[in-house]
Amino acid sequence: MISIRELKDKDMMQAIQLKLICWPEELAGMSDHELDIEKEYIFWFEWMHNGIENNDVRSLLGAFEGETLIGVVFASFAEKDESDNGIELNGLWVHPETRGRGISLVLMIKILNYYESLGLKEIIIYNLHNSPSNSFYKKFGAAVYKTEFQMKERVPTDVFKCDIHAMREHMNKSVSNYLMNFVDA
Repeated sequence: MISIRELKDKDMMQAIQLKLICWPEELAGMSDHELDIEKEYIFWFEWMHNGIENNDVRSLLGAFEGETLIGVVFASFAEKDESDNGIELNGLWVHPETRGRGISLVLMIKILNYYESLGLKEIIIYNLHNSPSNSFYKKFGAAVYKTEFQMKERVPTDVFKCDIHAMREHMNKSVSNYLMNFVDA
């Protein structure tokens, strides 16, 4: 069974290792940019803990099978120049061997529920242009509203926007087949 819970300090290294596993697929051949596990760990560990001082509400959830982290989602308030009333999806990574079990859906629904309960209305998602996960966001109602170029190679990055309520409703229609895999989902 899969359980979803907030990430703790002790979980962060597993989360970063998961990001590193997923990174080549996200790049989709657009770059050979490699991530440094120590730098990533330090960045995300500090990010996890400095939300309050930045007037931000950050949520980091993990999907666990036993003690093994198999999926994560990170979210925070969106930058004001992106949305006056939104959140940003800062990361969504699911181990390739555990995909197809609804993990992304359940993680996203929990994040969307949480931020919608705070009165937020839209979600902003930055995703590398050729990444296979772009189709996931489009399937659930997100639309690209601009493309930016990131990293030294100037990799195209799609910026999606979507109404939180509408995305959650689309996801709720798809998640029922997977709920038997989760504890308290």
